[in-house]
Amino acid sequence: MRKTFLMTGASGGMLGAAYFRELSRRKDAGDRSIDLQDRRYIDDISGDLLNTLFSSFVARDLASPAQKFEVDGHEYVKDRGFAFEQKLDQNTHGLLNRQLKDLASDEAAARMPLMLFNPVITRDSRALVVSTQPVSFLMRPRFDSTRIPSMDPDAVDFAALFAKQEPMNLRLLTALRMNATFPYVLPNVWLPSRPVIDVMDAGFRDNFGEMNAIRFLNAFREWLKENTSGVVLLQIRDRKTGGWENPYESNDITEIITKPLLLLQDNWYKMQEYNQDDLLSLAQTGMGFSFRKLVFEYVPRSEDAGAALNFHLTKQEKLNITGSLDNSDNQRAFQQFLSVAH
Repeated sequence: MRKTFLMTGASGGMLGAAYFRELSRRKDAGDRSIDLQDRRYIDDISGDLLNTLFSSFVARDLASPAQKFEVDGHEYVKDRGFAFEQKLDQNTHGLLNRQLKDLASDEAAARMPLMLFNPVITRDSRALVVSTQPVSFLMRPRFDSTRIPSMDPDAVDFAALFAKQEPMNLRLLTALRMNATFPYVLPNVWLPSRPVIDVMDAGFRDNFGEMNAIRFLNAFREWLKENTSGVVLLQIRDRKTGGWENPYESNDITEIITKPLLLLQDNWYKMQEYNQDDLLSLAQTGMGFSFRKLVFEYVPRSEDAGAALNFHLTKQEKLNITGSLDNSDNQRAFQQFLSVAH
């Protein structure tokens, strides 16, 4: 972790990344009670969140009048998003219940990796990049304005946009929820702008955080060339790369109507992957420093034994995920990592 500079991604994966980052920071700061290999931390972060969400949806969102709570003098509605944050806080024993301003100095001094959150603005599909540090340089690709007329920003710096609304008071728990706002499961987060904008899961733009990582490397390529021996990009995936063996197929008569929509839905992440591989290939040729990408991926032991993509895992699903670390591809990635990360 002392050699890890940037962590970025989408959805539930960032919950685990944030929890591990905080545990690692506390251990480095002298907390001798923390053993990063202790299985209780796995149990903490994989604790059930779905039942709490469902209970809140029935009891608060549907049945009872809106209840409110107050933070720093501002009122908010208690909905299933609030319930999600409270349960996640409980599962992780309060370690993630911090505001961005509490993390800023440690991130700036590189005592912990920088973490970027990228929820998507539904109004125009731009990413809303949430960070404790100024990140306006990531709002569009680096380009030569003498050769390319213009390039429209495809992202917005959260702290710059809401500079007058105390953006560093945002809770880390809320940033994590914004980044993992699965449609219908969690409510979209409405932000205090004019016009009002709402955001949802970062996975709609970049399911693995690769675009931000490449853009960051490109922005600092001269510095990285002069001051480092190279960069290793570690990608931790919830699914196997490719997908030719699992194409979208349907024999239903309604396919004529539903295929365009379902085809797009089924292949959404594959299309992201194709574009990102192309982008990575182009970027690699112009970086000017040693670069290596290593991939760890969750591959179920059998096609019908895969873990469900939700906020509740059974004991068998947890064992299946842990066991995936032992497959030949992941073991090979571990060996490759050991050979370059020294």
